Amino acid sequence: MRATVSLIALLAATPAWADDVYAQAPVARATIYPDGATLTLRADVELPAGTHRVMVPYPGAKGIDSLPRISVSEGVEIGTLGFRRAVAADPETLYSDAQKVTLAVIEDIQAQVRAKNDEIAIARADVTALETRADYLASVAPPENGTPESILAVADLVSAQTADTFRQITAARAALVPLEDERDALTQALNAAKADLARLSPPKAENDMLIIEVSHDEAGPVALEFTEQTWAAGWHVDYDMNLDRDAGEIDVDRKIVVTQDTTRTWTDAALTLSTARPNDAIGPTPVYPDKAGLMQPILPRDAAPRGAPQMEAMAEPAIVEDSAMRSATMETDGLSLSYVYPDAVTIAPGEATELALDTLTLTANPQIEAAPRYDDAAFLMATFTNDTGEPILPGSASLSRDGNFVGQSKIAMIPAGAEETLPFGPVEGIRLDTIFKRNAEGDTGILSKSSTRRQEITLSVENLTEETQDVRTLYPLTFSELEDLDVTVTATPTPNETDVDDKRGVSAWNLTLAPGETRDIEIVVDLDWPEGKMLDWRP
Repeated sequence: MRATVSLIALLAATPAWADDVYAQAPVARATIYPDGATLTLRADVELPAGTHRVMVPYPGAKGIDSLPRISVSEGVEIGTLGFRRAVAADPETLYSDAQKVTLAVIEDIQAQVRAKNDEIAIARADVTALETRADYLASVAPPENGTPESILAVADLVSAQTADTFRQITAARAALVPLEDERDALTQALNAAKADLARLSPPKAENDMLIIEVSHDEAGPVALEFTEQTWAAGWHVDYDMNLDRDAGEIDVDRKIVVTQDTTRTWTDAALTLSTARPNDAIGPTPVYPDKAGLMQPILPRDAAPRGAPQMEAMAEPAIVEDSAMRSATMETDGLSLSYVYPDAVTIAPGEATELALDTLTLTANPQIEAAPRYDDAAFLMATFTNDTGEPILPGSASLSRDGNFVGQSKIAMIPAGAEETLPFGPVEGIRLDTIFKRNAEGDTGILSKSSTRRQEITLSVENLTEETQDVRTLYPLTFSELEDLDVTVTATPTPNETDVDDKRGVSAWNLTLAPGETRDIEIVVDLDWPEGKMLDWRP
């Protein structure tokens, strides 16, 4: 295929003498981004030598942002291009192979439904005839002036015939039931086949058409490909992550969920999934000058000089910068990856399909973490390094621990080589408590008018499991950045880590608890500040 022209304008009329050939152009290939897709549509036609008009149904052309680019096979030239709305044509002449197969199934089922309706009509006619006979027998009267013997004989005959007729009616009605059941099953199959055809987006009796004039010297097959962009598609990753504590590993099953809501079904399309984000910024945000200026201080109304304005600005107006464009989150490590799916995929508008990728195994370090200030129980965390050689992309994750589901979480971008920690549910056997003893002045509110305050805090970690547990306990120790506010903190035992993750004051204690053991951490906070000022602090 070779690119020949971009359909920038489709206004020119096509020559009246060109032969018209109708063809569909289904989606052959799709490169899908997290937001959007590049679609390649392909039309294959057999043409005699000469110049012809190829008319291709093209729904939604009026509303697209940019028209497609065209590529054609070697030896073929494109002449005039056009676009025409509501062109009438027999839709079945435009059907693709998949649509023709589904239509044949529909026609076959329709023929079976008609035959079954004929069987039911014959069976119902038999029931009607027998019911007429029963009505006649019910109207038979004994002969006038008949002898007792003759009247009894007529009664016996009518009785026997009536009984036999009702037996035949019952049997005939019973024979109708399987016939009607078979017809109902055929009707359901017919509705399903019609839904399958609708899912394939068949052309209508009137279609918007791209009209392409093509010329070639020899009779034979001609291929035309149309490349277009759409934002009505995308993909995201869905993970199943299971932490095996004994093995110290996380198994990561990766699935890609692809959605599309375009105007056509993608039938047996080749999919490439790209991490690129063409909808995001493609260049840096402009950097503007940063000019400093001065202005007179704002004086209280009663302190302003007599006759002077209340405020006099001395600086030039500040430059208003353009709002920053959104950064491409998928490119934080400078990589743009593509996944080529090995099998052709069919996706109808409004549908989503799940594609399986490979399974990753990550070496993990499980650790129990506790935050007694906020939680009643500890949680199991797992730290790992992404040594897969590729980034773990953002997505949703279903998290399990030793095969037991614990919950769902969002996964942020984890670049190759980066370290990450994920949660794997509560450890209910590790119970936590925090006790705030009354301070020395008996004032436990958020504000205090005193100039000193002592707060005693006890953190309690209890192991109710049947195994010895190592628990990393976290708590924020108080600090001050004000010269007038003096803070002294005493912790017993001394924390093993301070300023965890560069968070000032956040400290960690590594506790080992035997089954049934409780460990306490005692914290004393002394605060001293000048008289006349108020303390703003919540322990």
